[in-house]
Amino acid sequence: MQPITYTGTLDPGAYYTDVPNDDYHRAPGVSKSGLDLIDRSPAHYRYAPPRKTTRNMEIGTAIHTALLEPERFAKEYMLLRDVTDRRVSAYKEAVKVYGSERTLTGPEADKVAGMQEAVYANPHARKLLESDGWRELSGAALDPDTGTICRHRFDLLTVGGIAVDIKKTQDARADAFQRAVYNYRYHVQAAFYADQYEWITGERLRGFLFLAIEEEMPHGVGIYWLDDGSLAIAREEYRTALRAYADCKASGEWPSYSAEPAMLTLPDWVLSRHESDLEDGGVY
Repeated sequence: MQPITYTGTLDPGAYYTDVPNDDYHRAPGVSKSGLDLIDRSPAHYRYAPPRKTTRNMEIGTAIHTALLEPERFAKEYMLLRDVTDRRVSAYKEAVKVYGSERTLTGPEADKVAGMQEAVYANPHARKLLESDGWRELSGAALDPDTGTICRHRFDLLTVGGIAVDIKKTQDARADAFQRAVYNYRYHVQAAFYADQYEWITGERLRGFLFLAIEEEMPHGVGIYWLDDGSLAIAREEYRTALRAYADCKASGEWPSYSAEPAMLTLPDWVLSRHESDLEDGGVY
């Protein structure tokens, strides 16, 4: 596989290097974040507000750069170790040169540096991140089932066909990250990216690894992959969303929730607690 240098468009059927983040998010096609909106309702996808960059997203980009391109991070980012308030003049002056997204206060710089050190102290993580391959690689593909343009962006794709996706998290232990995978639909991302890789290259991705890093000290690190059963469930989920998208695009109708009245019941935990109270003779 030989990626193409980006010149302004993401045509389906190829991988592209040097795609600015904003250009990627403006490009045509359904991304994983788009699938999440469609899963909620087609209306939430169709009428989503314009994407706005938050400070948390900027810090996330800084972490990715520090881990994936440490030399670039050292050159392009200003770390204001003695500054704790973004309202002070030192910060504002640095922003004029580096931009707000590349100017970090002391606490922000400590977090990024701490996560970088923790990851590189893990021999398996370090070996992955130092592998030959492409960083921030953008792909566009046609879904063979619906003809929908899809897009994705690998944090790292090694020349050996291993994808590495960086996830900052509160708890990188296996059982906790397992819940995060489900809650944030990372399983859908893994399957969606792997299938697009196959649509573009005609080859199967050798593996999709999550590199989970805790945001707080001591920045615990975990490396995980998903079993085949989990990926099969993920494929069903993204397939359902893509078909819903294709149907809505064809009909021009983008519904939200059911238009018909529906019965509700209290959450299961409330009913269980009520039953327990009755078994205990009631609450006094």
